[in-house]
Amino acid sequence: MAILHYTESGRGEPLVLLHSGGMSGAEWTPQIPAFARHFRVIVPDHLGHGSSPMVAEKLAVSDMSRAVLALLDELAVPQAHLVGSSLGGAVALWLTLYHPQRVSKLVLYRVGYRKDRATHAGTRDMADPGYWRDVGMNKWLSDVHRPQGGPDAWEEVIGRVAEALAPATTDHAHQLEILENIFQPTLLVVGDRDPIAPLEQILEMFGAIPNCGLWVMPYTTHVTATSTWRAKSFAQEVTRFLLRKR
Repeated sequence: MAILHYTESGRGEPLVLLHSGGMSGAEWTPQIPAFARHFRVIVPDHLGHGSSPMVAEKLAVSDMSRAVLALLDELAVPQAHLVGSSLGGAVALWLTLYHPQRVSKLVLYRVGYRKDRATHAGTRDMADPGYWRDVGMNKWLSDVHRPQGGPDAWEEVIGRVAEALAPATTDHAHQLEILENIFQPTLLVVGDRDPIAPLEQILEMFGAIPNCGLWVMPYTTHVTATSTWRAKSFAQEVTRFLLRKR
C-alpha cells in the first residue's frame, strides 16, 4: 500500500508534480489550477516531508522514487508525465532512468544529474534554519512539517535533504552517458545563476538527452519566483511542452 500523502485534481493524462527538498506538495499551489485544466494532477509529499512519514533512518532519492512508484501503482496509473523541482527533479530523473516505461514526458526543474562539493555547498546553505528565518518562511515550514514531529521538526527535514545529497554517499550520482538513453521528450528549466543546478551542468544534460528542450530563466538563482510573478508563465510553458506533439 502506498504511504505518501497526496492531493489530486483535474482530468486527463496523469501529471505528477514532485516538490523540492524541505518543501511539500504545497509548493505547487500556484500552478495546480492551471495544470488541472488539462491533466489529472497528482501532488505527493515526499517521504519525510509534510504529511508523509519517514521509512528509514536516512532520506534517499531511491527510496523517495520507489514511494512515488507505489503511489502510482495504488492509483492504477501505468504512465505519467513527471515535473520535478530540485530534489523532486532528482526523483523524477531516477524514475526515468530506472523505470522508463512509467514516464511519458519529463520536466527537470532546478536540478542537475549529479552532486559535487561546489553544488552541495549551496544545498548545505539552504539546510541552515537561519536562511529560512531570514527570508521569513520558517513559520510556513513549521506548519507544513508539523506532522514530522512538532513545530521544530522542519529543521530536521531540511537537514535530511542536505544529507541525502551529500556527494560521497548520494544516489543522485549519474554518469552523463546514461542520459543518452532517455527517450522521453524532456524539458530542462534552470536559472542562469543557480549555484545548486549550475548552467554548465544543465548544458551538458541538454547535449546528452536526445529529445530535449531548454528554458533558461534570466537573472535567476535557485529561487526562481515561480511561486509569485513567474507562476503563470511557468505553468504556461510547461503545459505547452506537455501538450505538444512529440
